[in-house]
Amino acid sequence: MIDGKVKHRTTIHTMTTELTLLCHAATHAMKAGRFPSGDDPIDAAACAHLAARFGGTQRHVVTSPARAARETAACFDASPAIDRSFDDLNYGHWRGRAIRDVHDEDPQGLAAWLSEPASAPHGGESLEALAARVMAALDRYTHGGPYVIVTHAILVKVALARVLNAPLASVYAMDFEPLSSLVLTRGETIWRLRVNAG
Repeated sequence: MIDGKVKHRTTIHTMTTELTLLCHAATHAMKAGRFPSGDDPIDAAACAHLAARFGGTQRHVVTSPARAARETAACFDASPAIDRSFDDLNYGHWRGRAIRDVHDEDPQGLAAWLSEPASAPHGGESLEALAARVMAALDRYTHGGPYVIVTHAILVKVALARVLNAPLASVYAMDFEPLSSLVLTRGETIWRLRVNAG
């Protein structure tokens, strides 16, 4: 009571959105040490684990258009939505090539790509460009949900760096295993995070 008047407490309800960024299952290309091609199949043994982890939950499932992401999503959802904003980094003329071969042919280019977020020696997309694409996409998923977004480890790393306001070069020190995930929640303006093992 203030000055003889009852002061009513106002309760503000903040809507929270939850996004689970899920790294797709392991592919044969990953095991062989090759850059992704966009058409790499997954190890089907991962499906049983995913069905137990996400099957039956009420979530909106969104996936990268890459084959590995679509096959991963199909393990627990029959009709995921495809969002090209969550597609893998464009590796340009390195797509599908063995990392060892790229190192032998263009060691300086590979070294630059592994240390300079603005570089794109493969003629494709830089990490800086990828970060802009990913964060713009996440901003479209701030209502509704919860969402499971099946995507690529490099995108999850970039999202983590941006949410933490860490230098983009910090992604070079991160390691996300196949099927590991980053859970983001957002109220009005601030992203919060939780990291889950695969």
